[in-house]
Amino acid sequence: MHRRGFVKAAVLASAAAPFGVQAQPAAASPAPPFSGPLPASVESLPMGKIGSVAFSRLILGGNLISGYAHSRDLPYVAQLSKRYNSEAKVLETLELAETHGINAMNSFVMDGNKELQLHWKRGGKMRWFAQVRLDPEGGFTQVKKAIDLGACAVHLTGDVADALVKQGDVDKIGKLVETIKSQKVIAGVAGHGLDSIRACVKANLDVDFYQKTLHTHDYHTAPKAGETGDLGRYDNSWCKDPEEVVDFMYGVKKPFIAFKVMAAGAIPPQRAFRYAFENGADFVLAGMFDWQVLEDVKIAREVLGSLKRNRPWYS
Repeated sequence: MHRRGFVKAAVLASAAAPFGVQAQPAAASPAPPFSGPLPASVESLPMGKIGSVAFSRLILGGNLISGYAHSRDLPYVAQLSKRYNSEAKVLETLELAETHGINAMNSFVMDGNKELQLHWKRGGKMRWFAQVRLDPEGGFTQVKKAIDLGACAVHLTGDVADALVKQGDVDKIGKLVETIKSQKVIAGVAGHGLDSIRACVKANLDVDFYQKTLHTHDYHTAPKAGETGDLGRYDNSWCKDPEEVVDFMYGVKKPFIAFKVMAAGAIPPQRAFRYAFENGADFVLAGMFDWQVLEDVKIAREVLGSLKRNRPWYS
């Protein structure tokens, strides 16, 4: 076809195109992902109780979902995690976790947790541990928000508990615990530093559980001699004295949730889960991407089925 003929044919084709499109039946809109009921459970995990509520021994952490990735001196990793975990991906992660036996997750109340709300609307039964902080004025409105959103357990974050203990204000922690329990909700306190847990135990606070960091130092970026902070250089440590934690928690007759057990991905789950459970943890809180859920569940089941444990189960 010569050039003039080609242009004429193209014009005629483009003019006719709208009529051809209009003649076609409208395509049905695809169903939104994760809109139907949850699939049936395919496996279960060993359970333990805090108060009267049964929780899986492995609990889903919320940091990776929320974008709080501890990445040492790689600042892009948190943003990468947040971009990967789209709404659909978070819903997929929650579905995988629940259908494979994880029945609880932990996340900060002020993140919104809209995916968890959508998961519940599908019929999901995932229980929620809500992390809370104090208001700028020192109030407890985040506690009310967590309960209104459906949390079955609420705990003070480790950084805030650490700061209050250093200020000598354990009474404020006690009042927050009392506020939570007055609403018939499970109450806990987390700590990055062991001093926070020690102070609460000494004050005989009426907590339902403690949440404490616990991991070994056998990883490449672990604290070096002379590093004494709870976070360490480049945000590389969250349990500066694991042996001391193990010894102290042995005598604490409350359920103990261990977190940061993999030192933000530096320790493989096989080693991390076994160390935590064998050294007294009643539950392990672990952040997981969707593609890690099945493997972590399998590891937890294997570890829990072959434990050499000294501390009694307090749950």
